[in-house]
Amino acid sequence: MEIVRQLAAAIMPAACLLCGSAGGERRHGLCPGCLQDLPVTGQSCCRCGAALPETGTGTCGRCLARPPPFDYTVSAFAYHYPVDHLIHGLKYRQWLAVCRALAPVLIRRLRAEGQASPEALLPVPLHHRRLLRRGYNQAREIARLLGRELEIPLAGNMALRRRPTPEQARLSLPARRRNIRGAFALRQPPGYRHLAIVDDVMTSGATVGELARVLRHGGVERIDVWVLARTQGNS
Repeated sequence: MEIVRQLAAAIMPAACLLCGSAGGERRHGLCPGCLQDLPVTGQSCCRCGAALPETGTGTCGRCLARPPPFDYTVSAFAYHYPVDHLIHGLKYRQWLAVCRALAPVLIRRLRAEGQASPEALLPVPLHHRRLLRRGYNQAREIARLLGRELEIPLAGNMALRRRPTPEQARLSLPARRRNIRGAFALRQPPGYRHLAIVDDVMTSGATVGELARVLRHGGVERIDVWVLARTQGNS
């Protein structure tokens, strides 16, 4: 019974995860007011997703000077409070309800962008030891929801994380790039021309960039990045 109770709490918490209000209308753990107040992504670089000035459009200067190995980035929210709090709960406290609350906003953003649909979705893989400790891969949970709604299959077993790496958030930008270098490998040739990498949050882009490089070497021609949240800078 305890396992059932914990699972039910993760899927549909008894109160809003942010304000604590109980009862009433809630969408997968968030009350309507808190969901409405979440900071959505503003004007951003189409290539890396970094914030642009209000008058800016298109591609940021950094991507023009040094294009990343992926082609297009779409995010739903700006990664600051309370979105960072929710995603931390998703990663480390089994708040799976966060996926169900935030994914519809990303889906609406994707549809509004009007870009060509990828042939498959690839969640950023976890190393098997971390997956064993956590019990789930939050990127895969997000990708599953997106794929079901948008009718796009998952390519969840295509890539693997072949070595454990320290948490990227604790490292400087150069250290993040060194940390993640060589961390991914393909189990099989992709067999796709257009893929979307799915993750919970994108900060420097080092993780999705390394995975994108591996996919490029495997023959993928276009790579999009879909994330729930994006930090507002490039570092």
